[in-house]
Amino acid sequence: MTRFLTALFCFAFGLNIFIASAQAAEFSAAEKKTIEAVVQDYLMQNPEALADALQNMQAHYERAEETRVQRTIAQNADVLFRNKADFSMGPVDAPVTIVEFFDYNCGYCKRVFPVLMEVVNQRDDVRLVFKEFPILSDSSEVAARTALTLDNQLTFLTFHARLMNNKAGLNDGFISQTLADMKLEERAIATQRSSQRITDILDENRQLAQALDVAGTPAFVIGNQVYPGALEKHEFEAAIEAALAAQRNSTN
Repeated sequence: MTRFLTALFCFAFGLNIFIASAQAAEFSAAEKKTIEAVVQDYLMQNPEALADALQNMQAHYERAEETRVQRTIAQNADVLFRNKADFSMGPVDAPVTIVEFFDYNCGYCKRVFPVLMEVVNQRDDVRLVFKEFPILSDSSEVAARTALTLDNQLTFLTFHARLMNNKAGLNDGFISQTLADMKLEERAIATQRSSQRITDILDENRQLAQALDVAGTPAFVIGNQVYPGALEKHEFEAAIEAALAAQRNSTN
């Protein structure tokens, strides 16, 4: 509906420009009224023309946005797919990388977590990159900062899984208890998570999300496309196959 209203606004704006141009030309007052009446009468008698124009305009803007996103992904490929600050799982040389923007308080992120793990574990041609994107609450920020202080992939994955499998609301107490259960020193972690290094990583992730028009979680970058929302397994599989096909076509 939003895109339709945008297209309608743009069409009306363009029509106003046309009429304004006619008004600015050397026409008499009577001629200007005639032009306006002809345009209005045509649209009233041929509403399908307006519908076709809106549909074409919407398709044009969708193609333009898709091209912009693909260009943004290509321009930021290193920081998006190969940033050493990010934790990941799967083969480093996998032909397809899934980048997930997530929040530890996001119910949809938690719902998609087992599906995503199943996809990655069942395939040897997929790598998963975790992009901390805390946007929902203060505890999201604390959890993301805590995760980024962890010193190895296994520790991170354990912490990540425990928070994603937590169906209750996330709070500082749960984070502290998780660290204690994992035999991790919370005092040292608390010092590290307030560091400028962590702040810079999160700021970079937010800038990437903004550039990709990612405003919510979860969101996935697969190949040269952005997929918002909690995807089903078959949707992940289709996106992966599309990315593989695009790679094959680019080498032919």
